[in-house]
Amino acid sequence: MKTILVIVAKEPVPGRVKTRLSSRLGAKQASELYRLSIQDMTEEMSNLSENTLAIAYTPRDAERVFKKIFPSPIRLFPQEGENLGERLSNIFKRMFAEGYHQVHIINSDSPDLSHRLIERSIRLLQEPKTDVILGPCADGGYYLVGLKRLIPELFARIPWSTDQVLNKTLETSQRLGLQCALLSPWYDIDTYDDMLQFLERNGKRVDTERLPGWRTLKYLRTRIKPG
Repeated sequence: MKTILVIVAKEPVPGRVKTRLSSRLGAKQASELYRLSIQDMTEEMSNLSENTLAIAYTPRDAERVFKKIFPSPIRLFPQEGENLGERLSNIFKRMFAEGYHQVHIINSDSPDLSHRLIERSIRLLQEPKTDVILGPCADGGYYLVGLKRLIPELFARIPWSTDQVLNKTLETSQRLGLQCALLSPWYDIDTYDDMLQFLERNGKRVDTERLPGWRTLKYLRTRIKPG
């Protein structure tokens, strides 16, 4: 079964990414944190066996920046659409047109997300009765969506960037008669509290362990004082 995992990412420009962290870290450090998160997630997801990995970036002219972030070859292509719903739907449309049987899309805000959760998503979507896979986030959104056919209605009229994204998506799935499976919840880093929870969650790790999120963890430990 031909499967692809797509990481959606923004160009890490100070003042344009992680704006809710900028007031505490500064715009430059917040954008650096985001860049490390993208690198951590891409490295971890490269552990997936026999599956293709790609990054869908925005804005359209950011390819040169992402080639600098990832000097080793990785597939890059621009996101298309006026809003997040359109961009997600267009990624699925493009990948299914290329012949993929499963397409999974994840965010770039969860640096310690394990590739094991993606493997579970792939297995669940192989079930004949399963139409949609969602990975819930603690903030009411989702870190992953997986499909095995294009369902553009799933991304229409969703209140993006609110705590209702997951619930509204589940309501849409039910209305469309889709069978939806949920992965274990995971965490974004969008706010200062999210960042502190990330540090607490990974507090027992040592910097020499290159486990999921190791760059992000090392960076934050040099900038955030305990307590």
